[in-house]
Amino acid sequence: MRQVWQHTQKQWRSLPVRVRGTTIIAIPIVCLLTTLGAVVWLKLSLAEDEMWVQHTQAVRLEAKQLLNALVDAENSLRGYELTQRDEFLEPYEQAQVVIPQSLDRLEQLIQDNPQQIAQIQIIRKLVLKTLAIFHYQLAFQQELKNVPGRTAAIVTATTLYDWQQQSKTAMDAVRTEIDRFAQVEENLLLLRRQHQDRSRQIAWWVLWIAGGIGLTGTALAVYLFVQLEQELAAQAVHLAQTNQRLETVCTQLQRFTANASHELRAPLAAVLSNAQVGLMDLADWEEGEPMPQPVQQRLEKIVTLTKQMSELVGHLLFLARHEGALAVDEFPVIDIMPLLVQLAADWQSQAEARGLILNCQLPAQAIAIRAEENLLAIAIANLLANACRYTPAPGEITLNVRQDTAQVVIQVTDTGIGIPPEALPNIFERFYRVDSKRTRASGGFGLGLAIVEQIVQAHAGEVMISSCLEKGTTVTIALPSTP
Repeated sequence: MRQVWQHTQKQWRSLPVRVRGTTIIAIPIVCLLTTLGAVVWLKLSLAEDEMWVQHTQAVRLEAKQLLNALVDAENSLRGYELTQRDEFLEPYEQAQVVIPQSLDRLEQLIQDNPQQIAQIQIIRKLVLKTLAIFHYQLAFQQELKNVPGRTAAIVTATTLYDWQQQSKTAMDAVRTEIDRFAQVEENLLLLRRQHQDRSRQIAWWVLWIAGGIGLTGTALAVYLFVQLEQELAAQAVHLAQTNQRLETVCTQLQRFTANASHELRAPLAAVLSNAQVGLMDLADWEEGEPMPQPVQQRLEKIVTLTKQMSELVGHLLFLARHEGALAVDEFPVIDIMPLLVQLAADWQSQAEARGLILNCQLPAQAIAIRAEENLLAIAIANLLANACRYTPAPGEITLNVRQDTAQVVIQVTDTGIGIPPEALPNIFERFYRVDSKRTRASGGFGLGLAIVEQIVQAHAGEVMISSCLEKGTTVTIALPSTP
């Protein structure tokens, strides 16, 4: 489950921000629309159930009114037969109007029920038959009543009894069919009320579920929104840091370009000047005469300047070629002790020529690290060259190498002029010089430490520097040791 959640989060984060933002906004809207749709559907369903319940009740009530009208007609007719008084016929006359209308309304109300339509046709036929019996009996009595000279009972008791039995039989048949019709409606009403109750229960469940989905969707949208906000904030911070680094790189590039242009322009101007003056001196020189001394000196100056420019261009090419092109995993595992011993021997004579003492504190055992031997030699040689260049005689230079569990430390310490504290943060920048005049006079271009830093970083190492004015400088290279 956890893996599924992590995979889902990974897929979610891979989507564009625009898609994720749209989805977050859509979640509560979809939940709201779903809830509203469910509420509307339930409302319509409940309204339909209520309509059918009321419809069934209306059918039952109409059937009851029909039966009451028939009973009123029968009772009214019986009263008239016993009393021969016309006021008893008033309910009978009203029933003659009400009964057909009631039958028509019943037929309209049950149009959706074929079974009840057949039943109402049976009831209509029996009702019409019963009304025909009532009409015959009433008509017969009224005709006898209108016979001149008859003052006694119009109809004999035997006839009345037979009429009552005939009416009773017809009414029982009608009542039986109406009761059957009403029972069907009663059952239908029971079913519809049960369906209505189930619909109400479903409505409550649906409302609870919709509410739960709405709350869950809202919580999910809030969670995703907060997550997206944090991600955007992190991206903004990362973008600001990247912009700051780019600004720093641009500044360094501008400084590098300006310094490189300056470093190349100055010797070129000197070469041009010496060449022009030398040509003027050669104009007075005649073939067969010895070469004038000033011309010789200017040619030597041109050669010296050209060598310096060649060295500068070589350093620039080195930095450009190896910028990001080296990886420590591609280097072989070597023993650096022969390399260090050879460097110590090479620089021992140069230090002595400058009136300096080079102390070497090298371990006796082999030290194996993953390194490119030529590059590492260039880095250490640059440190020794700087130490010789900025250490006045009689000074001391110490090359110290030690190994611990995690790293190999190569340290070059001198007792030279030192570096001001404010210059230390920029000391590894290309063409940076603490004192440009003094550095140029000593033969440096301000690229040595930049090359050292680039080589050490290519070996996954770290270079550090500490210095004190007029006391000396210590440069430390820490390289990862090989198990």
